[in-house]
Amino acid sequence: MTNPSGPASVRADHPHPPRQADRVEVDAATTPVVRPTFTVCIVVRDRAALLVNAVRSVLANTYQDFELVIVDDGSQVPVGQVIAEAGLTTDRRIRVLSQPPTGIAEARNRGLRAAVGRYLTVLDSDDELTEDALARLHRLLTTTGRSWVYADYTEITQGVDRPIRLPEYASADRMLLGVLTRPRLPFKHSGTTIDREVLDTIGGYDETFRLFEDIELVLRALRSGVHPCHLDHPIVRFQRHDGNVTRGRLGGLVFWFRLIDMYRPWRFPGVGLSMKALRTLSETGKWLVTRIR
Repeated sequence: MTNPSGPASVRADHPHPPRQADRVEVDAATTPVVRPTFTVCIVVRDRAALLVNAVRSVLANTYQDFELVIVDDGSQVPVGQVIAEAGLTTDRRIRVLSQPPTGIAEARNRGLRAAVGRYLTVLDSDDELTEDALARLHRLLTTTGRSWVYADYTEITQGVDRPIRLPEYASADRMLLGVLTRPRLPFKHSGTTIDREVLDTIGGYDETFRLFEDIELVLRALRSGVHPCHLDHPIVRFQRHDGNVTRGRLGGLVFWFRLIDMYRPWRFPGVGLSMKALRTLSETGKWLVTRIR
């Protein structure tokens, strides 16, 4: 699933309420299939210990109507083996999909195609969900009828917890500008929960982005008129470590520049260059901070 040729028109809020968790649908063979409310999707490559912690955090949720899809993007030790050694193979809600190492965007799309839940909840393989995460998401989705949720999170650095409170925006356009210009992203993709109907309309992850495929997806949704809802409670525990992709700041500038060219809200002369200069300063500053840690 790749980026569509142009932005689709998408309503920010669906007029219909979320379907009931216990609804039954019928496939082409007229066999009743129970669809879970959530599909939690994890993409992983070579993070065995962290992955097991992530899986266990999902299974520990108080809201139990979910499936867990894990996409193994070419791990040296197969994820199926890791899950078996951790004693987690008896839970039939877990599905493992394996592929050669092809990249994060392709792996995310593989999980998206396999998901059968009403909502897709993204979880990075080195993060953990809190026990009340899915319950809080379900409550917010049910009461608001919204189609896209991003949530606060807890950042853990050398054993120290720090809650990260994310901003709210009055419109999709204002959030789009915030994504392009804020030094710290105003959302975290891990924990983000999206109505499958919206994902099917705007398309999946753009597989031409080796990095920041999650930012591109959000910008495309915002450009299409989707207005994400903010859950002002941390539902993800984010572990900072040397393997975090976000440490590759300077190498990602080429992708940032591409995003600015694609999605900047104004086409006046100099706007793109100003945004790129601002992004270069912020990414360089964050890179320097990681060097001295």
